[in-house]
Amino acid sequence: MEQFELVDINGNKTGTIINSDKFKGPDSIPEGEYIPIVKVVIINKDKKILLQKRSMNKSANPGQWGLTGGKVDAGEDNLTTAIRETNEEIGIELNKEKLKFLCRYHTKKAVFTIYYIQKNINIDDCKIQTEEVDELRYFSIDELEKLEKVEGKQWLEEMKGIL
Repeated sequence: MEQFELVDINGNKTGTIINSDKFKGPDSIPEGEYIPIVKVVIINKDKKILLQKRSMNKSANPGQWGLTGGKVDAGEDNLTTAIRETNEEIGIELNKEKLKFLCRYHTKKAVFTIYYIQKNINIDDCKIQTEEVDELRYFSIDELEKLEKVEGKQWLEEMKGIL
């Protein structure tokens, strides 16, 4: 059973642990606490960003494009989560030292920490976790701005300053 340690609005651990069987969406999180989520922006040499299309079997945002990532497990740090989730979802190993902090933002009950890395990944070399991901594709910033079915584009403005 997965366990998650909740954080405050600034991403600091609060000491509250919630089991995955008790996590039933935003309403199951105590007031003033948030579920920590890490996402990774992967940029290729052409300055295109790798997104994954969420599986249609997912309860949250099925069929939407988004960044690789997921919830931070209890006892895990954000960078470890970034490495683990990228490996689990698309079968790619990342170097922790090459990940750079991009931004942090929050929604009603989640705090998102976003990292980025420049890495040329051939989509054909990826091992997609079909329970999580239906498809992988690279997008330019312009294409991303016009894309309608994308979960959380709050990081996009920050990314423009880097590209």
